[in-house]
Amino acid sequence: LLHSSISSCNVSDGISMANILYVLTKSASLLDANGTAKFALEKLRDRYITPQRRSNIGVEFLDIYAKSPDDNPDILPTCYKCGSTNPLIRASDAKLSADTAGMNDQCISCNHLFVRCFINFDVLPLIEFTPTKDIPHSKALELILKTQHDREFAFGLDTAANENDEDGLSTELFDACVLRSLNDKNLLDEDTNHKPVEVEFDSLSSLPRQDIFVIQAQRQMSMNAQASPSGVLAKESGEETECRFLKNVLPEIGIALCPNCHKFFHESDFEFEVLRTGGCPFCKFSDFDHHSYGHI
Repeated sequence: LLHSSISSCNVSDGISMANILYVLTKSASLLDANGTAKFALEKLRDRYITPQRRSNIGVEFLDIYAKSPDDNPDILPTCYKCGSTNPLIRASDAKLSADTAGMNDQCISCNHLFVRCFINFDVLPLIEFTPTKDIPHSKALELILKTQHDREFAFGLDTAANENDEDGLSTELFDACVLRSLNDKNLLDEDTNHKPVEVEFDSLSSLPRQDIFVIQAQRQMSMNAQASPSGVLAKESGEETECRFLKNVLPEIGIALCPNCHKFFHESDFEFEVLRTGGCPFCKFSDFDHHSYGHI
């Protein structure tokens, strides 16, 4: 909310920027993110503050400026694409225009867009990729599904060693695509636009389906679903559907994807909230008998 509202002309009706900055100051102070707390306080000085809150802000101001000017390094987000540590607030945030203010939740080094859990807003280990221009998106989907089908057929017996070899090859091929993307970015340092990793035929053919998430134009689905390939990715006849592909680069971290609101979550947190409230923590969607969100 802060990233999308950092420009005063980008604040939605009914949302108080002063309240956002005040809560950010309090939360950052509790987490020893003193640099972020100072940033919020400086911004708060330009906002209308109620008389009841002014005394509290004065105490917060003195307390924060008596501490170290840096954020606690343990809470800084790390980019899963290039490995860079990112600040909580980008230095350029205050200078962004209304057109770009909502697009700045990305790595300061490689411009990778962060995908966050919509419960605790942790950065999830997802890297966006796209097939090369000569491969239609529908063909890319078929390649990923065919890979899983062939793997289940080939390793139907207990051949864990062969399966590990396949996973290792998949990782190497995808890592090579990521490295090539980072090298291209270094050659065009002035380009600040996010560009997905381009993945070639061989890499697409080796990607493990259980690590891939797909967002389609009309509907969004997780390829983690425990369903038949034809049931997971039924395509609309006669139409080429544009997709957004994401790969979980840390498979040991479970990720859930709500089929209705299209938000990502830590799988364990999502399942806990579904059991507690009966539905998705963001949109309250509850028909998970007919729609999969990942490993059940």
